[in-house]
Amino acid sequence: MKRRIAVSAVLIFAAVFALFAPSIGPGHLSLDDWGYVNGCPFVKDGLSPRNVLSAFATVGHGGIWMPLTSIGYMATISLFGDGWTAHHVISVLLHSLNACLVFFLFLKTIRFLKPTSAWAVPACAVAALIWACNPCRAEAVAWVASRKEEMWTLFAVLSLLRWISWMEFRRRIDYAFSFAFFVMACLSKPTAMCMPAVAFAFSLMAPEGMRRPRLKEYLPMVAVSVATGAIALYAQAHPAGMAPVDIAPSSFGWRAFNALVSCGIYLIHVVAPYGVHADWRLVENGWPVRGAAGLASVAALAACSAAMLWFCRDKTLRKAALAAGVWFFAALAPVLGVFGQAGDDAIAGRWSYMPALAPAMLAAVAVSSLERSAWKAVACLGAFAAVSAAASVPCTLSYASDKSLAERTLSFDPENWRALRTLGRIKAAGGAEMDEGIGMLRKSLSIRPSKLTADALAYVLACRGGEGDFAEVRRICRAAARNASRDPGGMMLDALGIVAMREGDDASAAKFFSSSLVAPQRTYSNVHTILNLGLALANSGKRADAVLMLLRLHSVPETEVRKRAREAIEAIRDRKPGRFEWR
Repeated sequence: MKRRIAVSAVLIFAAVFALFAPSIGPGHLSLDDWGYVNGCPFVKDGLSPRNVLSAFATVGHGGIWMPLTSIGYMATISLFGDGWTAHHVISVLLHSLNACLVFFLFLKTIRFLKPTSAWAVPACAVAALIWACNPCRAEAVAWVASRKEEMWTLFAVLSLLRWISWMEFRRRIDYAFSFAFFVMACLSKPTAMCMPAVAFAFSLMAPEGMRRPRLKEYLPMVAVSVATGAIALYAQAHPAGMAPVDIAPSSFGWRAFNALVSCGIYLIHVVAPYGVHADWRLVENGWPVRGAAGLASVAALAACSAAMLWFCRDKTLRKAALAAGVWFFAALAPVLGVFGQAGDDAIAGRWSYMPALAPAMLAAVAVSSLERSAWKAVACLGAFAAVSAAASVPCTLSYASDKSLAERTLSFDPENWRALRTLGRIKAAGGAEMDEGIGMLRKSLSIRPSKLTADALAYVLACRGGEGDFAEVRRICRAAARNASRDPGGMMLDALGIVAMREGDDASAAKFFSSSLVAPQRTYSNVHTILNLGLALANSGKRADAVLMLLRLHSVPETEVRKRAREAIEAIRDRKPGRFEWR
């Protein structure tokens, strides 16, 4: 039996790693990857006592407190450098390891319920694969910023394994390890605050005659959960370097309704993960995304649960169904937006990473409860796992780049304003598809006004310079033209500078470029701004200042910019006539 278990675990690890290996690559997504890793001041330089202390002390970076996950990023940088390939490899390894631990958790759960089950090993193996191969897992595995989902689930599963052992044997060491792993899960992502409820769900499955945990034995976990929740709300409301955020922008009733619908959509994706993609839009104070389908699935779940509790004679299966329901909804509760901000997502595949274990566990228990037809059920679940794996491939590959991710999102949601902005910026930057990109940016801005979208649209319009483009740039950037502080990112100021320079107003162009360079929240490369400022200064007669500015570009990696700066310096020193045109 031990050999069968070991072989099953190895095969699960190998299969899951092979399935998600295509997500390993040198790139990253612009969503949150950079901000959590190379753009994080206490992560980018790798492991050090000071950085570890900062990870614990800095509560609001990125609007989330996850010191253990940040330390994991640091360790990756220290061991493998600041490239992205190692981060992707570790994410795939973590998911493969989690799949094995889930297999052991399911097996331990069944033996906890039915020690004599003959089909426990194949049922648990197939159930673990169904969970691991679902397309919803792609977001948590392929997106480096979702490492926190894998981390907290890793420690949560370890905690549950020791929690079951403690319920069985009442050894203090098991309780201590379970609590320690729970704390580590909370330090990986605050969503782990749900773990006391999940532990309670397992106590509901305790066989008759076994003493269930008492209230006082939950209190240490509850205390840590309350503290974690308080820190999470503060971090969410006070993101580092940004103005305080309203964590409840919508009414409680609407947020509760959206949470109910979202739960339904997550349930649909457990059995029918069609169309899974990034960025499921949330409509503030309106009808949540796919609301009818979500509500229908909630109703179907309620009906199925009632039927199972009413007709099922197997007390063990009834206990497992009740426990799975508590586990599923409790694990989702922190990310549904009822007690905090859901952001712009109604749902996200990464958020179902741990909750989706509950229905998979129930499937394993149900199959292992069968006797004569168990092999048929295992075969059906195996076929379902294979179909899920096949559906995961295109979903995983879509996370290779911002372009492929936005294209997949738009194929299922043509009105997705963020995907339109992302793909519009990429197409506009390519030159050949600039007109199409500008059209996408305009559509995005009309659907959802956003300063980031307006920044990008103004800049590419200034670069294109077609009929009416400059007037549109001035309209978009009206506030920044009057007061540079209204554009802390600097992109609108750059757009205004380009327009002024192309129209021959070099003094105004130099003013706008200068303000853009010192913008407090500037996040993109400044080499083109420095070049344009140097040329505008030269055109304005400030040749000495222009040379000093252009000399700053003598070692930049952009060959074309370096060449243009050198040519301009030579022309200025030779006092060649004429003005420098923007290119």
